[in-house]
Amino acid sequence: MSTSFGEREDAPVRSVPGARATRTGLIALAVPHLEEPYFAELSSRLVRGAEARGLAVLIVQTEGDHAREVDVANGHGLPDIDGLIHIPRSLTVADLTRRTSPGPLVLLGEHIQVSPFTHITIDNREAAHTATAHLIEVGCRRIAFVGRRDARPSDAADRRHAGYLEALSAAGIAIDPVLTAQVDSFTAEEGERVVSGLAAAIGDLDGIVCSNDSVALGALAALAALGRRAPQDVAVIGIDDIRAARFSVPALSSVAPDHEQLVDAAFTELERQLSTPLGADLPVRHVVIPSRLVKRASTAR
Repeated sequence: MSTSFGEREDAPVRSVPGARATRTGLIALAVPHLEEPYFAELSSRLVRGAEARGLAVLIVQTEGDHAREVDVANGHGLPDIDGLIHIPRSLTVADLTRRTSPGPLVLLGEHIQVSPFTHITIDNREAAHTATAHLIEVGCRRIAFVGRRDARPSDAADRRHAGYLEALSAAGIAIDPVLTAQVDSFTAEEGERVVSGLAAAIGDLDGIVCSNDSVALGALAALAALGRRAPQDVAVIGIDDIRAARFSVPALSSVAPDHEQLVDAAFTELERQLSTPLGADLPVRHVVIPSRLVKRASTAR
């Protein structure tokens, strides 16, 4: 079944044991790191969306720690809440099926791609394909991908890397493993560190697809320090379209999720669970949010 959100009811029907007869008006939002601009901005959008619906939000920063994510999923240390919006980084399907406080739950992101729980994400593979194809269109041929993390795998980063490889193959560009760079974290500091070495080692590097905008901002700083001009020498693009992308020098091209649809889908799905009678069967929905290319100066060759 399809909707404007790219909704798929492709998971099993399940009962909803946790919908409250009396609501508290409070929901919890579990987020890995508020220092990461994308998560901070997403949290802000969700808070505004909650306020527009007469809800208050308790934000819990999990640091991506497995034990903390499990505790939040189980309601440990939380007051009475109507439901939970969870952006997991370590949580597993097994953890969720063992929840001791199985109230309404909406998952955001791609860490848990297939599960019997409502899940909202962007198409990360397609986002990176779009970013890479854009660099190819502006003339880049030696295009790096900065943002794999094999030491602590990230499903989103893996899918973005796959989209990058697919775009290269579709354009008939040979895949060179040397052009894929690992990061320890998805931060500007890591982008700067990794691209400093990459650009110094690969003289004909002419394009960089970054796993997110924070990494891309660090990449721009590294190129400037090396005297490599963006976009004339090396075009750079990120994914997520954080606010800072507009104000970097040069302004950063990015692939932007439809933030309004993401927030609306999160609350639509939460309300669907909240309004379902206790014990009733409810089809699980996996909702894919569209994204679009935002062209700025960092790729204007």
